[in-house]
Amino acid sequence: MNGELNKKFMFNPTIRLETNLFSLVQLEQSHYEELYTVASNPIVWEQHQEKNRWQEENFLKFFQKAIQNNNGCFVVFNKNLNKIIGSTRFYLSTKDSIKIGYTFLSPEYWGTGANKEIKKAMLDYAFEFVDKVYFDVGKKNIRSRTAVEKLGAVLSDKTDEKVFYRIDKERYFGV
Repeated sequence: MNGELNKKFMFNPTIRLETNLFSLVQLEQSHYEELYTVASNPIVWEQHQEKNRWQEENFLKFFQKAIQNNNGCFVVFNKNLNKIIGSTRFYLSTKDSIKIGYTFLSPEYWGTGANKEIKKAMLDYAFEFVDKVYFDVGKKNIRSRTAVEKLGAVLSDKTDEKVFYRIDKERYFGV
């Protein structure tokens, strides 16, 4: 890497990622109620492997794992409305890679470019530290697979239940 030291992804818990329309703010316990309002819609999870995550006891487990995430878990705020519209996170970092996922958005933001705008901010930040970003997606989750492909991610592996996508830093052009 041209004599340059490779910096391991070290998430700064005070980081706030900004786009034109959205703020990605570190998840806190105080976000639970408003985030669950978004997550309690069964349509959000209809293509997901855990289709019952809309039920509060299941969402609570998901939320607790998110709070414990050391790589950065965000709530996504619509800046104009000052309201939470979903969540996303970084996870499983290595020396040269990190995963982005566990993303869900309110259905009113599907197909609007919101996911692309949010992921661009995350990719721009991640590529300051790593050379590869991965996405794990349920094989039958066509909506998420399409969204990841629109980011320029390429299929890198698959199992019976999941597909794995990758974006390399040298091929990333800021979506």
